[in-house]
Amino acid sequence: MSSGGVIMKSADARQFVLDFFKELTGGNAACWDRVADDATWKLIAQASDYPYPSDYTKASYRKLVEDSVKDFPSGLRFTITGTTAEDDRVAIEAESYGMTRSGKLYNNMYHLLLLLDNGKIKTVREYLDSGHATEVLGRNSRLPAQDP
Repeated sequence: MSSGGVIMKSADARQFVLDFFKELTGGNAACWDRVADDATWKLIAQASDYPYPSDYTKASYRKLVEDSVKDFPSGLRFTITGTTAEDDRVAIEAESYGMTRSGKLYNNMYHLLLLLDNGKIKTVREYLDSGHATEVLGRNSRLPAQDP
């Protein structure tokens, strides 16, 4: 993915992404420094009534994450269960687990492909069980995709 910059070694790219998710799930706002200002984040969801937009900017995805705190008063655990890295491409398998404020269990599975460019996360494609998200989170969770 590198646009003229130095391509990271696979092990360094993997650790960079793992550090991002460790900081993100730990509530460390510095994690966003690892994301390029013009980064894109795409949720790949098939459910026609999926409650979230598909396309995000860095700012709008950060807002989605920060706003989700109110939906999970006891927190949402995000566990990485596997990784694969090749140069500046890192694939993550993960599972989330948490109780919503309405008492429903949210336990989703994810596959994310992260592309790095010039030492920052540039593109993320997040695949998830959109049927489960729709069933548990419902249509009232809809958040805007683009910055105002």
